Amino acid sequence: MNTDLETNFNKALNLCETNFSHTEIINLLKSLDSINCQEDADIFINNLTGCDGKIREAIASRLEEFITITPDLFPKHYRAFADATIDINANIARFVIDALQIFKNNVDFGTNYSTILMNFIDEAFKEIEQIKFRDKKYVLNKQLFKIYWALEGLNTFYLYTKKETLFTTLSKVLDRHEYTIREKAAEIIIKLHDDNNFSELLRKIENDENFYVKRIINKLKEN
Repeated sequence: MNTDLETNFNKALNLCETNFSHTEIINLLKSLDSINCQEDADIFINNLTGCDGKIREAIASRLEEFITITPDLFPKHYRAFADATIDINANIARFVIDALQIFKNNVDFGTNYSTILMNFIDEAFKEIEQIKFRDKKYVLNKQLFKIYWALEGLNTFYLYTKKETLFTTLSKVLDRHEYTIREKAAEIIIKLHDDNNFSELLRKIENDENFYVKRIINKLKEN
């Protein structure tokens, strides 16, 4: 194992108990020049979830760089990537989703990653159904956030899901009144505009009451 990498990560983990600034943590992780073996990649990804938020974001910010250089070291971490896709910190979610574009043609990764994201959405809908009035706003927003970012992750990997399951999930999203998740669903649906199985959902988008949702299909017509 790369001794310098191990030392740096031990220091990074210790920062969880200190008051170092976000910039200082980023600078520490920038001292990592490369990840060249599986063990180093495993250590790196193990700190993408379950750590202090500053550590998670610092890891996520370097992810695309390292995946681009040594892509073969990372696909087995689909579970960690899926968890990070719905991180409470939206910056982390965005960093991860952007980095994972390199795996869009990796069937094994795409299948495993998309399956977990679909499960996240299903779990979120189940939680929404059980919401009690007194905690509705907090719980609802938390689950909508999860759905939003899971859909964003699926935008690249939706073809690795079963059509029937994808149709049911996207239909559920379009039935919600929150336009933000409807817009994310619409971005996936228009990519399936040549598939007659999704024509019903295309019509729903076209007739949606929200401008931001409707403009998705309008862009398709313009092209």
